[in-house]
Amino acid sequence: MPDPVAEALSRLSAALDRLDAAAIRHVEADRVRATLETELAVMREDRHRLAEMLDLETVARLEADQALRDCLPRLDRAIAQVKAGLAGD
Repeated sequence: MPDPVAEALSRLSAALDRLDAAAIRHVEADRVRATLETELAVMREDRHRLAEMLDLETVARLEADQALRDCLPRLDRAIAQVKAGLAGD
């Protein structure tokens, strides 16, 4: 005849093993979550920094485009004057 106390202790031991395994999984999940949250924060900071850099570069490109548009008529006049001067020689 099986010993009821031994069976109860066996079931208790198995339950404690499952509880330990669940606690270990929980701790590991918390560690993974914290790592992912840290990585996400770093990515958000990078995204913000890159967006600011893109905005600055966009402004610089627009300013350069405008400066080029402002210079083109003067360059065209200078080229025409040089051509006229060369044609006169």
